[in-house]
Amino acid sequence: MADAFERLSAALAARYKLQRELGQGGMAKVYLAHDLKYQRSVAVKVLLSELAEAVGAARFLQEIQIAARLHHPHILPLYDSDEAQGFLYYVMPYIEGESLRERLVRERQLPVGDAVQIAREVADALSYAHKSGVVHRDIKPANILLESGHAIVADFGIARAVGVATSGAFTGPRHVIGTPAYMSPEQSEGSEYLDGRSDIYSLGCVLFEMLVGEPPYNGSTLEAVIARRLSNPLPSPRAFRELVPEGIDAAVKKSLARLPADRFVSAAQFAEALATPVTAAIAVGAAQAMVQEASAAKSVAVLPFENMSTDPENEYFSDGITDDIIAQLSKISALKVISRTSSMQYKKTTKKIAAIAEELGVAAILEGSVRRAGPRARIVVHLVDPKTEKHLWGDTFDRQLTDIFEVQSEVAQQITGALSLALSPEEKQRVEKKATADSEAYNLYLLGRYHLNKWSGAEVQKAIEHFQEAVAKDPGYAVAYAGLADAYELLSIGFGSKPPVEYLAQAKTMALKALEMDDTLAEAHTSLAYARWLGDFDWTGAEREFKRALELKSSYVMAHEWYAEYLAALGRHDEALAAIKRAQQLDPLSVPVNRAVGWVVYYSRGYDQAIEELRKALGMDPDFLGARLVLWWALVAQGAYEEAIADIRTQVERPGLRTMKKLMLAYACAAAGNREEAGGILWELEPKLATDDRLALLSALVFTAMDTKDRAFEQLERAYQIREPGLLFLRVAPWADPLRSDRRYTTLLEKLGLG
Repeated sequence: MADAFERLSAALAARYKLQRELGQGGMAKVYLAHDLKYQRSVAVKVLLSELAEAVGAARFLQEIQIAARLHHPHILPLYDSDEAQGFLYYVMPYIEGESLRERLVRERQLPVGDAVQIAREVADALSYAHKSGVVHRDIKPANILLESGHAIVADFGIARAVGVATSGAFTGPRHVIGTPAYMSPEQSEGSEYLDGRSDIYSLGCVLFEMLVGEPPYNGSTLEAVIARRLSNPLPSPRAFRELVPEGIDAAVKKSLARLPADRFVSAAQFAEALATPVTAAIAVGAAQAMVQEASAAKSVAVLPFENMSTDPENEYFSDGITDDIIAQLSKISALKVISRTSSMQYKKTTKKIAAIAEELGVAAILEGSVRRAGPRARIVVHLVDPKTEKHLWGDTFDRQLTDIFEVQSEVAQQITGALSLALSPEEKQRVEKKATADSEAYNLYLLGRYHLNKWSGAEVQKAIEHFQEAVAKDPGYAVAYAGLADAYELLSIGFGSKPPVEYLAQAKTMALKALEMDDTLAEAHTSLAYARWLGDFDWTGAEREFKRALELKSSYVMAHEWYAEYLAALGRHDEALAAIKRAQQLDPLSVPVNRAVGWVVYYSRGYDQAIEELRKALGMDPDFLGARLVLWWALVAQGAYEEAIADIRTQVERPGLRTMKKLMLAYACAAAGNREEAGGILWELEPKLATDDRLALLSALVFTAMDTKDRAFEQLERAYQIREPGLLFLRVAPWADPLRSDRRYTTLLEKLGLG
């Protein structure tokens, strides 16, 4: 034993200093070592001699390169692999925590919440790997490491490398790579055609063990496991532990189906099932369709109210009435309300109501008109069933402008009655609450929202002026303060000239002021969440505010969208996707929301889907540069360098943000290996990079792709100082993969609250 350790130490001495043996698995011995080049602790895994001899260095190293390309928060990366004096080895980070196997030995059964979280994180890693064409083949507790309570999957691709490289090297029946208690039936039968569903089966076995205390089919040999699987019925965790929810029990049983076709189609689907409190629809797709149909029956879109005033300048007033009625209806938790962005697409449309309802996925349409004359307004509304064009409810309101809020409240309550919805006492109170008694302040507020919705720097500044005038008229106008918070946050994401940190501080002040006056304002809670997240790096406080906003206003798209991005930044990809899909359902025609779907999926490394969503957004608005920027990132991450570079070149000479586009061209060129052109662009832009902090994050991408890490970290520090919003995604950003092994990366994550 000592002789083997000494020989291995001598063989690796030029690069690694072996310290001690950590353990041995079915394929390799594991040693703790010190990486002499990068001054870090690593785990060196040395293939067992009989396997190494059968595999051969060239074939093994060729196959293991597949694993080296995997970069995911829940996958332990492969640092290095080589052959030295007959030893075949590969190197991974050394994780200070313990393996899931060690925790199970200590606790036997895990709390249900812990078991489900670990399983979902492993499923997230598997989903990413399967999309990259890699099947793990050896998912088991020993290969799941636990660091700060989170799962990290080790040895990705190793079983495949050994399996492929040794195919034909062994003779005799049933020689397979893997661990019997966790092998899928097809793997245990020696099938050459394994796909991701084999890993799903193995993960089902692991989850079963976490819940019950032992694998579903145990045995000392592969034959014993197969015999039990054939003779015993499909096991149920709930039969052993009645506190296991029925939905989790159903998900585990589905993952353990003998036939791959009867399991979950993907690891992502498995993770989604584990996230669902009650998963009665897991095996019955029709049940899910019924749920969707039932929810559609309580859904409404408010079409833009027609301005019937003699003065066309009153357009902002009719738009404002539309917005406010949408806002009132959104306070009703049982009602799905389409957001204004999608509804406004139908302004002055000639489309039939049935076609609009189908496009928006709603069962009812509210349409109306506004006629304003001096201090009075007439509002006519109709709630229509688009299938029959039958009027479910309608009314005409002749009111003084000071009574407008009563009209909005009455409309909301009448609609709930027409759709057979019951308002809770809290919802009724929120709907009836009057925002201001000052009609002039209300008019100024509507003007502010009108300009804010145009999404440009100059228009946002006009909006701020109107909101400020509104609160000057009525210092107790909480909704106007919430409008100011929204405006300052828009300035922070690129519409303003000052550093984001300054705008975020102003937004936080306005949001807190609004909540002092009215703590039921979902908009203010959302603005406060955003400011605490990006400005203060207060992740816990931000999530609390996001959740409160959605409790108050379940149809508030901005809360769903920003919360989805928050979740993506933390690597909680399944939750992030669910949140952004909800936003997309509520605002299906919004270009920014569809862009956000691509953004969230990009960070989960589902590049094909991200590209599809981003092209969908660009199909709505080809000039929306925010979507095109993320599309370029996704194309580069996917390795589609030529396509990305060609598209960037077509955009560089077009008006607007030329420096940003040039930086993206440099990034794509550097990633593609064309460092000469990338360096030339950096030299050309150097004067601007030295003075404009808003370019720091993009330039960090370029320096990272150029492997100029010192410059990259300099730029990241500048981005940190101004609270550049994109920096909050550093933990999950694919472009940052080359930086992850650097201690400065870890330090920066800690400063961001992500350590």
